[in-house]
Amino acid sequence: MNATMPQCASTASLASTEARPNAHVIESPLPEKWNRYLDGCAHGSVLHRAEWEQVFAVYGLPMLRLAAERDGKIVGILPLVWQKSLVFGNQLVSLPWFDAVSVLADDADAREQLILSAQAAARARGNAILQLRQAEPLDPPYPVRNDKVLMRLALESDPEILWKRLSAKVRNQVRKGQKSDLESVRGGRELAGEFFNVYSANMRDLGSPSHKRKFFERVLDQFGNLCTIHLARFRGRAVGAGFTIANGRRLEIPWASSLREFNGMCVNHVMYWEILADACRNGFAWFHFGRSSRDSGTYHFKKQWGAEEVPLFWYYLAETRNAEHLVASPQDSFGWAQRVWRRLPLWLARRLGPRIIAKVP
Repeated sequence: MNATMPQCASTASLASTEARPNAHVIESPLPEKWNRYLDGCAHGSVLHRAEWEQVFAVYGLPMLRLAAERDGKIVGILPLVWQKSLVFGNQLVSLPWFDAVSVLADDADAREQLILSAQAAARARGNAILQLRQAEPLDPPYPVRNDKVLMRLALESDPEILWKRLSAKVRNQVRKGQKSDLESVRGGRELAGEFFNVYSANMRDLGSPSHKRKFFERVLDQFGNLCTIHLARFRGRAVGAGFTIANGRRLEIPWASSLREFNGMCVNHVMYWEILADACRNGFAWFHFGRSSRDSGTYHFKKQWGAEEVPLFWYYLAETRNAEHLVASPQDSFGWAQRVWRRLPLWLARRLGPRIIAKVP
């Protein structure tokens, strides 16, 4: 770490320091000031940036950016989004739809003040549940959901070296797809429509609501230089689609889909291999496949590439109720809704999906 870089950390146990004034927390500082702190923070990520405020605004979701200050200088940040619905409850989350957007702080006091202020903000919003999605554990041990794991793969500077690390089964599936005349394409906003067509159809088939197209376009507007859309086309038609975000030395793929009727062509294997090879050539050290429930189908798909699992810690802090019941996979019990959703016409699923996903943490 550069000696001039702030000791910003997402860890739960920060070293105690000499006596200093307690940090005080302010709400929504200027985006430039917020991002300036983040740019100098060793453990920060693109997911912490102030521009996400504009992305969540697509759904009318208010984003609360809490910043701990000491002597006029930011020493910690915590972004939160408020979601409220009859089905999914009243929650303040850091942040919805992503694996982990941890509390960042230079010291233990700043971290504590941020969490206390977040709890106060939750109380002010009708005693909302505060959900902190951490990449590392917090202390004290709040009620935590830890059934989700992040799957990540260490990359090589040369794609050929990574290719040789893959199992024979994965290599054979990639070759099978390559022989099926699949064309790999990469680009930006000009591919948003094709990406959305594949993504929304696949989400309907999985029984899950999808984001609206405008959501992805807003992400591209705010982070276009960091985002890439990857397509697998068959005879000119997009049959697989992935949306990657460069996040420091790691490349993340928060959204990826393929059309079910083309599964026999190993579309996902071809698409993921092209993304991995491209990540190697561009100097990324890690590829993040995203989160999965242990032993799920997506878990095993990611595992076969050699990905390792990294624990995630989703904490639930509630003032007026017992949060223990929330840590037991609170949103995995809607099997009946998934079955109904799969039967919807695609046009209707695309229309209704954004109204639902806006409320789902």
